[in-house]
Amino acid sequence: MASTFLRKSQINLRQIAKYSINSTRYSDTTLSTNFTHDEKTKILNTLNDSTEEQLSMWRVSQSRIKNLESWKKRRGPFQTLNDVLDVEGLSETILRNLYENIVNNPVEELLNKSKPASLRNKRTKQLVTPVLCENVVNTITTATGIHLTPMGISWARLSCDKNKLTNWNFEDFSSLPQKMLPSETFDQALNLVRHIPPSDLYIFEANHQLGPQGQTQSATVSSYTQKQELTSMLLALLNTSVNHNMTLQNPSEDRSNQTTIENRVFFLRSKLPARLFRTLVGNEKVAAGTIITELVENDGKNKLFNLPCTPITIEDQLRDAFMSRASPTKELLGQALLLVISFMDLCIYKNSTSLSAISSRKK
Repeated sequence: MASTFLRKSQINLRQIAKYSINSTRYSDTTLSTNFTHDEKTKILNTLNDSTEEQLSMWRVSQSRIKNLESWKKRRGPFQTLNDVLDVEGLSETILRNLYENIVNNPVEELLNKSKPASLRNKRTKQLVTPVLCENVVNTITTATGIHLTPMGISWARLSCDKNKLTNWNFEDFSSLPQKMLPSETFDQALNLVRHIPPSDLYIFEANHQLGPQGQTQSATVSSYTQKQELTSMLLALLNTSVNHNMTLQNPSEDRSNQTTIENRVFFLRSKLPARLFRTLVGNEKVAAGTIITELVENDGKNKLFNLPCTPITIEDQLRDAFMSRASPTKELLGQALLLVISFMDLCIYKNSTSLSAISSRKK
């Protein structure tokens, strides 16, 4: 009897010791007392909302990141700093260093450190022509991507507020003659400018040069030349239109003697959107229907969003209009959208994921 009682007592003592350890583990340790309410909120938001890639910026190993994600999947978001102690591989010492790192390091600085060395000092002026000055980058609120082909023209206006798509439309060129006089091309440009929405900036994709084979085909040369003419006319009209160049809209200034006009039209490097969204096979761009549909249907809500860009938000009427179009028109509209998204993420938001995607040599 005595030996049986002794064994039970030992078991109870072990249970009490175990309970005591767990009670200390979840008590109000220095993990909580060392931080203010705002700092605790920042730490919890970082742990709960960051992706695995973002968590790695705070020098968390991949095995610990997976343990964190596994814990959240089973039990939901962390509610207190001490909750994280329950994650395998995270001691109080490790967590204290992690929490202090999150509190004391600005996200912008970490983003820059997380970029490949080749990108840390890479100037966005290499991606766009002419050079974007910092004043333009810091004050932009909207940009419109304009995609021009022999089949038609499309445009997509994106707002920095929630990365929202606010205007998305096209004009079909099927009824136009294949060859037009310069005066006819100018009339066409005037008509198009009336439909293109006002924005802070207008983005075209730089034209690629015709290869030797294309230069021997008269139809290709004619189409290329006509596209160049129309692009040049649109550039001039967008820059000089009071409705489209915001720098011309101040009525308090006397502009009668003004000889210079601030440029609002920029050209993104040729095939850069195709490189970003992996629609470039060799030197040829392929259809991007699947990617465009994912962008439109995601609407910034799907946590499984895997594209190398900032998710967009889109008005229902624009989404419905897009989904009702035929496939060629969807592709035409989608290319304008990919263009403006690429510009915003690479040149304005300076999205590290997007910059890393275009730095890869994989096509």
